[in-house]
Amino acid sequence: MTLSPGPPPWPIPPSWTVTPPRRATATTDPPPPDTGTAPPPASAPAPVEQAAPRRTIVLLTTDESTARDVPGVAVEARTPPAPAAGFAGVYALADAAARAFADGAQGVVIVHDDDALDETAWALDVLHTGEAPLVLAAGTAGAVDLADALSVAAAAPAGSGCLVVAHGEIHAARYVRRTGAHAFSSPGAGPLGRVTAGSARLQWRPPERLTVRGGPAADRTPHVGLHTAVLGDDGELLGALAERCDGLVVAGGPLDPIAGTLAAAASRMPVVLASPTGHDAFTTTSLDPLKARVLMHLLLAAGRDHDAILSAFAAAEHPGPVQL
Repeated sequence: MTLSPGPPPWPIPPSWTVTPPRRATATTDPPPPDTGTAPPPASAPAPVEQAAPRRTIVLLTTDESTARDVPGVAVEARTPPAPAAGFAGVYALADAAARAFADGAQGVVIVHDDDALDETAWALDVLHTGEAPLVLAAGTAGAVDLADALSVAAAAPAGSGCLVVAHGEIHAARYVRRTGAHAFSSPGAGPLGRVTAGSARLQWRPPERLTVRGGPAADRTPHVGLHTAVLGDDGELLGALAERCDGLVVAGGPLDPIAGTLAAAASRMPVVLASPTGHDAFTTTSLDPLKARVLMHLLLAAGRDHDAILSAFAAAEHPGPVQL
């Protein structure tokens, strides 16, 4: 997998603007007429417009009438896979995007429902092993949001992974969260950039990426539990949940009252704490709990064992590329 150093404190270059390819100009010198006399003094040649190579962006949407070319970009609309519940739908989208990239697309835009868009974006980011950008636009996106998403897909730097474009903001899949009806933000990181008049201005470097090699095993559908430790938690519900899980993510809260239950679960399966404070006895992650659960599911589905999963979460907390 390839991992992210995240936003500050690592050095940030100045903001830079990336735009789709534009038309180029060139000059030509027409041959002088054959008049038998000396040619007149040469004048400045007139510029001649030449079309720059166009980037092809594949748009996966159920409404092909929304496909509109943007400057320097040819948009090819394709029908997305039939809706499927849960991670089956995520894998289907990942496969459709991979086919588009294999066909030569320089970027892919997926129109996706608002529901679980942040989790889906993170899962696609982990599954997408290529360098070309993959962009999600909310299903409620208007014409402006969709045009912004197409512009970002055409202009984002290589290795950007999966991005979410909404209301003129660009969000990295690792950090984006749904914060309300048709609303998204990146708590603790802020937007990766913004789109203004079709140009994407990046405010910080796209995070290095975490990717998992290999798809799901045909005979493996893991169950990953998510438990929130709260005041008065005695571990009884956690113990009942752990009996039905292949992996477990525990979010925040007081851990001492449930430490025994956690230790028992950790002896049978990978257990990760989604906590900013760390813990001496358990592996912790700075990913938000929902995305920690997504990552554990993808690792289990790909056949990674207990130690490999805990190592992956530990590696995710340090800058530098890592691949599983």
